This record gives sequence, C-alpha cells and structure tokens, in this order.
Amino acid sequence: MELRPVDVFLLIGALFAWSISLFLPAFASGDSIPPPLGGAVLLFGILFGWFVHGWAAYANLFFVYAAWRLCLGKTPRLSVVLMLAFAASLPLFSGMLDKSGGRSGAVASWGWGAFMWLWSLALLAGAAAARRRIIGARGALALGLLMLSSGMAASALHAHQWRAAGIEDRRMLLAPGMIYTSNELCSVALTWPAPSTTPGGEAVVLDVDAQLLHAPPRGPSLDLPGGFTEAHADGAAWRAYPGAEGDLKVRQAAQPGALLLQVKATGDGAVIRLLQGQPRRLLYEQPVKSVAAGRSRSFCPVAGRALHGGLRSDYGEALLRAMGQPPRFKAGVALAHAEVARERCPIGIVEGHRIRNLRSLDGREVILAGSMERMAGLCSANYVALAGGPTLPGNGRLRAVVHVLDRRTLRPLAMFDGVATCPPSVCAPGREATVDAVRLEGERVLVETSRGEYAAALKRF
Repeated sequence: MELRPVDVFLLIGALFAWSISLFLPAFASGDSIPPPLGGAVLLFGILFGWFVHGWAAYANLFFVYAAWRLCLGKTPRLSVVLMLAFAASLPLFSGMLDKSGGRSGAVASWGWGAFMWLWSLALLAGAAAARRRIIGARGALALGLLMLSSGMAASALHAHQWRAAGIEDRRMLLAPGMIYTSNELCSVALTWPAPSTTPGGEAVVLDVDAQLLHAPPRGPSLDLPGGFTEAHADGAAWRAYPGAEGDLKVRQAAQPGALLLQVKATGDGAVIRLLQGQPRRLLYEQPVKSVAAGRSRSFCPVAGRALHGGLRSDYGEALLRAMGQPPRFKAGVALAHAEVARERCPIGIVEGHRIRNLRSLDGREVILAGSMERMAGLCSANYVALAGGPTLPGNGRLRAVVHVLDRRTLRPLAMFDGVATCPPSVCAPGREATVDAVRLEGERVLVETSRGEYAAALKRF
C-alpha cells in the first residue's frame, strides 16, 4: 500500500514518543527512590509482568510488531487491537517487584514515562487508522491537539499538587519526573526539633495507646523509635542504646519528672509528645494524620513513609534527637582503666514478665538484641564485658567480638573486634571453649578461654 504523509507523520511520532518514554520515570510506589525508568519497567515487565498483573507491558511486543508492519507499508490490524487490549489492563497493575522478589507497594504516582508511553500507543493506532483511510489530515491534527491539551492538563495538575504537597510528599510521591499522585497528600508538616539539652541516654517513660501500634487490615500503624512497643509502657523507665551489632535497653524505676514519651490517639490520627519535669514541660510535639495510601492507609508526615503503613527511620531520628538519645556508637575511644573482667555476670532470663526477651545482667533488667544476647557476661570494678565464643567465618579464621559496658549505668563504651588465624588450641576439634576472663587493656582486649586465648582490637566507627 502506498505510504501517505499522515501515516509517516504519525508513525514517526509514535516511535519518537515510545523511545522517549524509555528514559523517563514511569511511576513511583513511594518506597522506590528513585522511581524506575520506562526502560527498566519494559524489561522487567516483559519478564515478570504476569506475576504482578502487569499485562500492559506485553502491549510493547505488539507495538513493535505493528510499527514494523507499518514501516513495511502493510496495514496491521490484529496486532493493534491486541496492543490496545493489553494496554487497557494497566489499572490492574499491582506494583513492581522488590529486590527479594516480593511485591513492593502499590503504584502511588504516575510519571511522564507512562504518559509518553500511552501517547505512543495512541499515535501508532492513529497511524494504522490513517493507513486504512479511517482518518486523514484533520484527524491527525485533532490527535495532535488532544495530545497537546492533555500535556498542558497534566502539567497543571502537577503544579497544583506540588503547591499543596509538603516536603515529604514532594520527595516520596512527586519526585522529579512524576506528574501526579493518586494518594492523599499530607496536610501536616514534619517538625524537626532543635537538639535536646538533656543528657544523652536519659531514661524515658512510655505512655502509649496500644491501638496505634497494631494496625487493622489496611489500616495505619505507628512504629516507635528504638524498637519500643506497648509492652515497654509498663510504668518503668528505659535507657536505649543503639549499637553497631545490636541494641541495648536498660529497664529501671521511673523517677519523678522523668522524660515521658506520650503517644495518644486523636480523631483522625495521633499526637506524639515529649514531656519532662514536674509539672510537665512540653519539649516536642508532632501530630500525625491518617491518609489514604494506595489500597490502605498510612500515618503522615514521615520523611521515609512506607505506603503500607508505619514510620521509618527519618521520623525516629527526629524524635530521638528531641529525646537527647545518643546516636549509634561514636568513634572508638580507648578504655580509661586497665582491668581484668573475671567475675561472672551471666545473662539470665526474667520469668513471669510480658516484655519479650527481657533479661537480667549484673542485677539490672535489660533487653539485648543482636550478637550481645548470645554472649557471656564478665565483670570488673568499672566494666561489664560481653564476650562471645570464637566464631569461625571459614578457612580457619577466627572472629572475636567483645562489647564493653560501663558497670554503673550499663552504657556501651566500646566494641572490640578482630579477625585472625585461629589458634589450634582454641579452634581444634573437641569440647567447645568457654570464656573465663577478659583482659581490658585500653585499645585491646585479651579473651581467656578454657582452651587458650585470643585478642581483639578496638573498633572505630
């Protein structure tokens, strides 16, 4: 069939729009930063689209075939119909796969990549219609004007949402390349507090409405910073020490005027307050609001909001900053005293308590997470040393890890770590070695076991 200028014009426009769409962000799920480009969506969509109802990705196969037929001067029919049919299934798409192969959050925002892709399909369908003389120059002009007006409308919608969005929503939902979001925008600003004047590591008492931490199906939930749960809101005070290889929480009696973390439900969300002193003085306040997030609801604002609900680290860091809680281990500092930790301070189990993993250590109640929980406790005059038995990463190599805590407060002071050739006396087949003592020597520790000794050096973060 003879090529017509309208056919060629629309075909070139379709191929150009389709090519551009490969290099523009297609959509965002709110937990994928940066949003995936159209080319990545095309590749993974063809391979795995069936798994997440992404049938629209297969429209690209028929697009390429129909474009090739048009270039040969033929008139595609069935391929164009199938292309449009698969594209019409786009609302069924449930989200990209994450790195572990599971489904990530539902699509929250659509970008210019998806916009250009849809128009490339429309232009190709128009080219096929022009080839069959269903439309002519006027039809092509109308199609072009419709494309221009839709682009202007999309830009206006983006500008409207951008003005109404806060910093969090602009970063998560209206990232560069996104046109609009179908999620409800957050009308509450995230408060970033000034640094606290309270001493680092001060004990905090929790007063929490438990229903805020347990989301109903598709409902919002709050995650407290530091791994706290409603079980910790038992009237006691807690000191939380985040560590490099595990967190430590110390439970103690609450003192009058102690730091109070209060989380209370409101009509459409919650309010989080930090109070101190007698009478109570407000140090920090953050309201949160329940908003629609895809197929569920989420609390906002949170700088790292996950669309399936909950709060992420950025919000937790703001709250910990207001609480004066210490950051993770600072640069390693040599121990002030050279001592030998030989007194047994075993980690015991506290019976009859609803707090999960509550343990006893040197007469205090603690929660040990990570590698600390499986270690032997040994005490000296000023320190508590938590030393694990030698672990073998393989190839006859030994890894020694020792955590040193201040005995009076159980505040972590230093971590010692070392990987070396395993002494035969320690790692040879036979009875497992037990830790008898830890020699603390400033920037070095020497672990004495029933089968020999090994060293570890101060770890600097």
